Amino acid sequence: MTTLVYKSFLACDAVSDEILLSYHYRCHEKIIEFNNKKYYNNRLKILSKVESNQPLVFTEINESEPDIRNTAPLEAEYIVDFVLKNRDRKIGVITPFVNQRRMIQSLLDERKIDNVNCGTVHAFQGDEKDVILFSLALTGRTSPSTYNWLKGNKELINVATSRAVEQLILVANSTQIGRLHAAEVDDDLYELVEYVKTNGESVVTQKTAASRALGIKPYSTETEAAFLENINHAIDNIMPEQVKYVVQREVAISQVFAQNLTGLDMFYSGRFDFVIYERGNQLPVFAIELDGKEHFDDETVKKRDRKKMEICRKHGFELIRIENSYARRYQYIKDILISFFTRT
Repeated sequence: MTTLVYKSFLACDAVSDEILLSYHYRCHEKIIEFNNKKYYNNRLKILSKVESNQPLVFTEINESEPDIRNTAPLEAEYIVDFVLKNRDRKIGVITPFVNQRRMIQSLLDERKIDNVNCGTVHAFQGDEKDVILFSLALTGRTSPSTYNWLKGNKELINVATSRAVEQLILVANSTQIGRLHAAEVDDDLYELVEYVKTNGESVVTQKTAASRALGIKPYSTETEAAFLENINHAIDNIMPEQVKYVVQREVAISQVFAQNLTGLDMFYSGRFDFVIYERGNQLPVFAIELDGKEHFDDETVKKRDRKKMEICRKHGFELIRIENSYARRYQYIKDILISFFTRT
């Protein structure tokens, strides 16, 4: 069922900034209303009939200092206990950090729970659950630079708050949120926390800047759709009996790598256009960027591209760049995949 209807105006192979969001039927009104106020300029018509006694829940976790960075063990334990007590509900777990996802998944595996999706934001694109548990995993080891990436991560917040049909449970430590927020004016995550704590009564400020996470692309959606169709078809054809792969769009760099080996700010602010994962274990294999004219002519864009390449080089991770004009060329894309998998 289509829940968000986008009406866009295309010109010269680019998507206009004018995007009209129309009807939403999926989530409880109080859950989706945060996104409506924050990112959609109240243009989303919420027609959901979902009923819930507690659509918004904040769960306070008194976290001790973790041994592993970007993990919160007590949050992980709470989440698994909640799952065990609610086996009749469709539950999903979202967290910003790969290390926290691994910890939660390990506990789920230990208890032989195999019907709960646990992942970083890319794992939930297009998915929905009765309950979403959003584990922030903010501890005394969380640095201000990490929080700076997290507080304005529209993709993460938008997905986490639009995949919960009946209930959004935010699992976190208030002391650490207060420490890291530090009276920041522009802090989407802090506003979400306050929104959940007050059962949707707190003030939500509007984001006016366009976001790729909300559907605005530097190239047309037709180009992207053509590329996805071609690469998925090529993957199925060149290795039908081998490991299965899945292609994810708009993946934050920090979701692909466990740590920032370069110290570059791009690690927290940048995204890959596409990342190919091994299906099942969510292991990232390589990334692909679709490059338009600005990647060759704009010095600012070129500088960002160099930072992105440096991050990949440090992690021994391959980033393949493809010009937009080749997105519809199936044989070209197939040859690139054959070349990559022959070398690896």
